[in-house]
Amino acid sequence: MKILYFGDASWGAAALRQLVAAGREIAGVVLRVKPTDDELSQAAAELGLPVYQPPRCNAPDFLDLVRSLQPDLNLSVSYDQILRQPILDTAPRGFVNFHAGKLPWYRGRSVLNWTLINGEQEIGLTSHFVDQGIDTGDIILQRTLPVYWEDDYRSLLDRVVPQFPRLVVDTVELLACGNYERRKQSHLPGSYFPQRGPGDEWIDWNTPSRKIYNKIRGISAPGPGARSFLGEREIILWRASYDPDWPQYEATAGVVVGIEPDQGVRIKTADSTLVLQKVEYVDEPGQQRKPEFRIGTRFGVNLAQRVRELEEKVVESGTA
Repeated sequence: MKILYFGDASWGAAALRQLVAAGREIAGVVLRVKPTDDELSQAAAELGLPVYQPPRCNAPDFLDLVRSLQPDLNLSVSYDQILRQPILDTAPRGFVNFHAGKLPWYRGRSVLNWTLINGEQEIGLTSHFVDQGIDTGDIILQRTLPVYWEDDYRSLLDRVVPQFPRLVVDTVELLACGNYERRKQSHLPGSYFPQRGPGDEWIDWNTPSRKIYNKIRGISAPGPGARSFLGEREIILWRASYDPDWPQYEATAGVVVGIEPDQGVRIKTADSTLVLQKVEYVDEPGQQRKPEFRIGTRFGVNLAQRVRELEEKVVESGTA
């Protein structure tokens, strides 16, 4: 069974190596226009495989190339272009995608981040046929891994990535022998999650502790880190802890209300508190530290005060 392999990054490289080790014939490797790194291209070179990098994978010239390779099966392991019907029809055994999300709920992008932000207790690894929707095709295999309360983006990534090659190899084995069942997805309930981008990282301290904790751990390194202001300085919140049994009470959100000598500072949220354990000023890159702020220090932006200041500036400038 001849395979045309579309992919990216370390998990794409690892899965490709395991497929070759399992004796699978690879017709070629198709890279993203802007790869995350060079790991997949290096793996292809080491294995002596031809590499293609089309600007548009649905373009007629690339379709002609794919047809000339005569693949039996196309695989997508973290490939990022939308696949249209003509390219889906180039392999008789179909086009299969591997998705780090539990379908049908976690369709879309930034799925590991969203899993943590939503406080899930497990994450899915899914192989499915590609159709005209986004992660909506029939499921071939789906496995789950636990998500622990202390997990952050790095620890979850480190747990998920090593499992992907086995999922790819096992899926191809099922397809090769024909011993599998196509499981149609239930579309209600189901959801699509967008790719996270600039501006999504800001913390609103008038939010419950659990949600703030999940957001901080969900976009920690290698993500951008959650952000807040401390006075006029932008600060990255890399790590926090939250005790769900801590008392709930009313007070001003975003204020330091306690010092935890061995951990950091305790900050008031909408309902309770959380402990901020590691921060970094944006204007001092590479200097992560345990926060040491006085009680009463206020994080975030006082919106009412900021609006008044802007109004006063407008009046002073004579443009009101």
